[in-house]
Amino acid sequence: YCSMCLSPQISPASSTKTASSYGLGSSSDGTNSKSAAGSTCTGLTTQPADTGYGDYIEIANLQPSIGTAGTISTSNRLCGAIFDANPTASTAQATACTFATPFKIGVHFDEGESLVATAAATPDLNKGENVASTGLETNEGYGYSGFYMAYWMNSC
Repeated sequence: YCSMCLSPQISPASSTKTASSYGLGSSSDGTNSKSAAGSTCTGLTTQPADTGYGDYIEIANLQPSIGTAGTISTSNRLCGAIFDANPTASTAQATACTFATPFKIGVHFDEGESLVATAAATPDLNKGENVASTGLETNEGYGYSGFYMAYWMNSC
């Protein structure tokens, strides 16, 4: 096998108020739940509710598409409420693949949790892993969900 691909096992296609099976830390945006990747995922959670990027998964040379050949990627860390390896923050879950063998997934959880009690009209989704919210956006996971991923390997 030349590549391994991953996507959230549970990824609701519509706003069914069902959480995605991926959620590690804060959104990369204050008002919308978005993916966070690369240097945004610092490994540090600070209180009072300032940053919630302490939890992430790390996969070498992660690429934001299935493809048939690997390219060099600097995106190795993923955090946030949306799973997407694209360096530009996204509001939709996506499949990501790696061509770096042997295939490995690293997990980093820090000891902190960043809690935010905020009104839905003025969210601070980039400040906390656990944000008081009245509902989920489409495909959003809670920042404390962890990850339950579907994965498969491709032959090239």
